[in-house]
Amino acid sequence: MAAQQSPPSGAIADLPVAATALGSFASVFTQLGLVAQAAKGAFAMVIAASLMLVFLPDSGVARFFLILVGLAADCHFGVNWCRVMLMGPQGLPARSLSWGEMHWRFFGYGLLLALIMLLVTLPISVIGSVLAALLGIMGTPEQIGPGLAFNFTLVFLGMLYVLARLGFIFPATAAGEAYGLGLSWQHTAGQGLRLTAALVIVLLPVTLAQLAVNEVLMQSLFGQSMTDMLPQLPPPGETFPPEVPPASSGMPVSAPSKISIMVFNLLTAVVTFLCFAVLFSLLCLAFRALTGWVPAGAANLPTAPGDENGENEGGNNGPMR
Repeated sequence: MAAQQSPPSGAIADLPVAATALGSFASVFTQLGLVAQAAKGAFAMVIAASLMLVFLPDSGVARFFLILVGLAADCHFGVNWCRVMLMGPQGLPARSLSWGEMHWRFFGYGLLLALIMLLVTLPISVIGSVLAALLGIMGTPEQIGPGLAFNFTLVFLGMLYVLARLGFIFPATAAGEAYGLGLSWQHTAGQGLRLTAALVIVLLPVTLAQLAVNEVLMQSLFGQSMTDMLPQLPPPGETFPPEVPPASSGMPVSAPSKISIMVFNLLTAVVTFLCFAVLFSLLCLAFRALTGWVPAGAANLPTAPGDENGENEGGNNGPMR
């Protein structure tokens, strides 16, 4: 068993952006069988919640319950997949449906990080509005598109930067390390832009693919498009919001059946787990590359960027305690 050492004082190497991004995709799509094994418990949670939907009345409480179960399922899968990425297949828990202290910590850190990401949107939005005004793209009530797009891009990048600097908490928690947000911030110092760039490279195609699948499923199961659910901007020359609501087509819109909603939830859960697998793979590869983390025992590990050239030599020879 390798010797245990203290965490490094900072990043032990520069993150190879392209190699890490490509490695995150390769780690998932060359190991789909392992992804399925890691997702068994999480998918069982989604199935159970979807079946309960058939018997529960449609209400705000039921929807909140489904959201909560979905978050718990994502965290359950996140723990399993991070353990696969860091320890190999033997890192998977023996019991697929087990939920312990590690999962609670992962879930809690997920909620905390989501709250932090939401809080940073306010100052970034203010800065974005000021910059948009200085650049002359703020727009008017009739033409708000360019300003909104600029602001949304800044908010998106700001949230990714927060994830880049604090995201190491997820692989460390899944590995059972005594690790906090402060250490994640410390180990990503000077690497925030590189990590953010890797996240953009990975999340942009992943998000577009997920939106495309959701659009196909909505059209197939509900006969609606996602754009039908979004507020419509007025035509050029009209005020926003429109003073007169658009006339209804007169065609009755039937509510989707609970069975179709259940099928939609299950299929989108598969796509969501694949997307999260790519994201967690990136965080695990970056965690290993920047901290030199290696398991205490032998494991069938995917190659981390820099390992094949010995760039991580001199890092930790064991888990960080």
